[in-house]
Amino acid sequence: MATFLRPAKPDTRLTALAAERRSVPDIVDSILDQALARRASDIHLEPGADGMMVRFRVDGLLQQTGVIPATDRAAVVSRVKIMANLDIAEHRLPHDGRIRLVRKGRALDLRVSTVPSLHGEKVVLRLLDLDSVSIPLAGCGLAADHLAALQGLTRRPQGTILVTGPTGSGKTSTIYACLSDIKSETTNIVTIEDPIEYEMDGITQIAVHEKIGLTFAHCLRSVLRQDPDIMLVGEIRDLETARIAMQASLTGHLVFATLHTNDAVGAITRLADMEIPRYLIASSVTAVLAQRLVRRLCPECKVGYEPDAGTRMLLHADAAPLTLYRAQGCPTCHGSGVVGRTAIFEQVPITDDLRALINDRASEADLRACARGEGARSLFQDGARKVLDGTIALEELKRVAEPDRL
Repeated sequence: MATFLRPAKPDTRLTALAAERRSVPDIVDSILDQALARRASDIHLEPGADGMMVRFRVDGLLQQTGVIPATDRAAVVSRVKIMANLDIAEHRLPHDGRIRLVRKGRALDLRVSTVPSLHGEKVVLRLLDLDSVSIPLAGCGLAADHLAALQGLTRRPQGTILVTGPTGSGKTSTIYACLSDIKSETTNIVTIEDPIEYEMDGITQIAVHEKIGLTFAHCLRSVLRQDPDIMLVGEIRDLETARIAMQASLTGHLVFATLHTNDAVGAITRLADMEIPRYLIASSVTAVLAQRLVRRLCPECKVGYEPDAGTRMLLHADAAPLTLYRAQGCPTCHGSGVVGRTAIFEQVPITDDLRALINDRASEADLRACARGEGARSLFQDGARKVLDGTIALEELKRVAEPDRL
């Protein structure tokens, strides 16, 4: 726990520090240093009647960290807004900004968002470590067969590869890993993002700006005149963007794009619901990849147990004896029982049979049955492999993916 904070207990009233007084810049610096040490992805500064609660999002879940004194609450918010070049005099409207800095030798990009609330402005900072962008594709958590299939798809000269999942499921990291795996001096790669997540050398990156009319569709039309080989469309939000991206994949371009759907097959019906012609979906999409992030068990303190018959059936595990693992908590993992995250995937290549079903306006259930029949694993089935090898806990898998219906 940082010295400027006192631990916050969920079942007690928030209390402010009355001990050592520190300057406001020191308080903000200490928050950033502690967040980095804890590998936090977000910092939440939440004003209350008795102070400002500090919470870190670590491995996808928020953790209460401590309280900033009420006397320093406004000054801390102002300090963050100054660092992000925001108007410190305006407290009634939301603000968005950005901070670039170097802490302990690490280059950071912080996205800052403020909103007015009952007891003052709430601040959320998203931490992007610019030095950790180059995640190898093999390190994303893909199973060996998924990795080989995806590498084969990314080396095709054309086609659309869709990556789906909710916000914060690691879609952008997976696509960046794909781009890093295939970029070369002989290819022109262009990304269109909102906003640009990480900076990559050798790639042209464009940030959309809706307020001035620089939309995904507008950017995409312009990029097609820039002689691209590979394109990333940060998100397919509308019919026009989807049409342009898919038509581009039919004219000799490899296109990566993201969607928000629950699973891979759901991306097909989502596109159809957006009134994309079925023939265009069938002819342009080469694969859909759905994913979720799951927390890894701490190797220092995970404990084994023998599962019951119901758990064996759920995991389709008949081997005897069988040992699964669950979180316990130790100083290494700060008592959480988990250290870092990996991903589980559902990968559905669009085969000839699936194309025929798409053109025939088959239901989502029929499309899913066809994909399963051709060997596509569900998110839960892929995660079950990581449960069986001791990488994640069964409870963690159930948290992010629904068990398949038996």
